[in-house]
Amino acid sequence: MKDIIQTIIENGKNFPDQVAVKHNDESLTYEALNQYADHLAVILKDTKSPLILYGHMSPYMIVGMIGSIKAGCGYVPIDTSIPQERVVSIINKIAPQYLLNTTDAQLHIEGPSIITTTALLNVDGDSPIENSINDSAIAYTIFTSGSTGEPKGVQISYESLNLFTNWMIQLNQLGLNQQWLNQAPFSFDLSVMSIYPCLATAGTLNLVDKTMINKPKLLNQMLEETQINVWVSTPSFMEMCLMLPHLTEAHYSSLKEFFFCGEMLAHRTAQLLQQRFPSAFIYNTYGPTEATVAVTSVLITEDIIKKYNPLPVGIPQSGTSLTLTEEGELVILGKCVSEGYVKDKTRSEKVFKMQDGQKAYYTGDKAQLKDNQWFINGRIDYQIKLNGYRMELEEIECQLREVDYVREAIVVPMYRDGKVINLNAVVVLNHVEDHMDNQTITHQIKKELKRLIPEYMIPKKITYTDKLPLTMNGKLDRKKIAEDLLK
Repeated sequence: MKDIIQTIIENGKNFPDQVAVKHNDESLTYEALNQYADHLAVILKDTKSPLILYGHMSPYMIVGMIGSIKAGCGYVPIDTSIPQERVVSIINKIAPQYLLNTTDAQLHIEGPSIITTTALLNVDGDSPIENSINDSAIAYTIFTSGSTGEPKGVQISYESLNLFTNWMIQLNQLGLNQQWLNQAPFSFDLSVMSIYPCLATAGTLNLVDKTMINKPKLLNQMLEETQINVWVSTPSFMEMCLMLPHLTEAHYSSLKEFFFCGEMLAHRTAQLLQQRFPSAFIYNTYGPTEATVAVTSVLITEDIIKKYNPLPVGIPQSGTSLTLTEEGELVILGKCVSEGYVKDKTRSEKVFKMQDGQKAYYTGDKAQLKDNQWFINGRIDYQIKLNGYRMELEEIECQLREVDYVREAIVVPMYRDGKVINLNAVVVLNHVEDHMDNQTITHQIKKELKRLIPEYMIPKKITYTDKLPLTMNGKLDRKKIAEDLLK
């Protein structure tokens, strides 16, 4: 098994002048990445607490990751879009000695010593630093939303990170020195899917920032200027990008591989992408942050698209096993499973167990095994009860996408006094005839839905929009959609 840090050190020797990380006009070669990571490791060599990494898409965020792992302390990434109150909450829980600020902004945060990128350039000594982290040490901690409002810090060991990276390298069919696209902010673990597999195969990591996400023309410009080979994103981000008319194999012949994670890959999205890039490798993957990004994969082929709707998430990586509880909840077992939530024994004990001598994580996802393929059937907590009927919101959304008029859809339960009183849908339309108004389209959609689902599952009201809002991580922003419906 490849050791990530050792491989990146070797890449610095074998490909010193190759660009390792690029964001707009800012870039770092493999030689510079290793040099600055060594400088940071010198500063961190005696610390016992994780490094806080603060910034957005700066290449120096990658320096912080490599340097902190080399130093053996690991890191906690915090994106600039995260609210100040949440930043303070994370810092209070971690109690870090150091914070690397990769932005130009002055940070007024009590506690950690602030390291600037300028300071990294001026550390004395250029002797290479060997990797001092051991397999059981925490490589990174990523904070996810908690149901109580308090974020949960998911701790991932260096061994788990190595196992995941090596699995991704095996899936990658393009080999060394590829141009990778990373859409996810570093505080979202989907970014791990591009960072380490890219750097471990001497590729160039091209960073998409939030400005590009909000202005697809800027993204298109970046794609025009960079011959991207490997694309890593959420399905929702791809759905937005498919609205770019030139996103086709004919126009972007270099784009040969896609990896999706973080959400369900809609059948129609996969079908359209496969039509536009018929010779590309398209992977649908699944996994929670608590099990090191992703644990299953399937290569989406024309046969898979014809046979399954919704699409499978595939089979687990080697060394990972999946089981179901009597209620149909998916349980993940293996070394990929997190060490638990940082300083949060109560919440850790609810979902992390030991089972058959292995670490196990109870996902809260409903799943089934069919034709030796795993399928995710929504969240246990996305099940609602309306007029005595239990139903899955994601099932209704899936059926809405089967209607010809509908490109994308979200179903939102409307509550009164804590009880669901009806369902509303927010829909992005495909092209429709000019003479059809919204009332006519709604009638046609509901008529089509009656063929697909029971009448009690059909949304009472359908609202139309040009595009669905995304969170900073590139997922559909269900909370904002619900809030907008209440206005």
